[in-house]
Amino acid sequence: MALIAIKTQAEIGKSMVLAPERYDPRREMLTALSAGCSVLLAEVASTVRKTIAPARGSSEVCLVLDTSDAREGIIVGQREPVMVADVGSAKKLVEPGDVVISRLRPYLRQVALVDSGIWNWSPGMLLAVSTEFYVLRSRDGGSIAFLVPFLLSRLVQEVLSASQEGGHHPRFHETALLSLPIPKDLIARRGEHSCIVEEAIRCYRDTEQAIASVIRTANGLLDRHAT
Repeated sequence: MALIAIKTQAEIGKSMVLAPERYDPRREMLTALSAGCSVLLAEVASTVRKTIAPARGSSEVCLVLDTSDAREGIIVGQREPVMVADVGSAKKLVEPGDVVISRLRPYLRQVALVDSGIWNWSPGMLLAVSTEFYVLRSRDGGSIAFLVPFLLSRLVQEVLSASQEGGHHPRFHETALLSLPIPKDLIARRGEHSCIVEEAIRCYRDTEQAIASVIRTANGLLDRHAT
């Protein structure tokens, strides 16, 4: 079924952006559903843009995460820390408690809570991510872990997919993210949902460490028999 959007010149504005995807009516479907009973994501979290770049001679150590390291709400990568001098290109700095979402290819569902149990990271070490991520940080200091299931929900994913613009590597703009309406009844359950997400990630880290432990044991046994 074809989608048709009719816009006046006044609605297009001075920018005169004529890309058809800019006016995809599917972008507005969540707004229509939540009219009058929601708050904008921008009222709950702001985007963080602080970056680091390769610095020759720097003695600082950094753990760098790529978009493939975030999946279905969890940081799943097992990267090794590197010297800041070797990061390769500019990266965005993040902190535990932030939520990251890739602006590229939303269908990959590269959304995650940045937690303090990330593999090979420890307090005091810099933590950075690809600039393809938008980094969301709580405005009031409260947990925004509840944004993870919200951003992975079916309707939000459809809105973000419809908001992609560009030819070779389409991306959705920051305004599409920050203007997402969050139902007030979801805001009312913010603490409950955040606790569930945080506990689930702690369980994942426990599983991750348990499996790593038995792999180390298997390595030791095999090495002993190989010598």
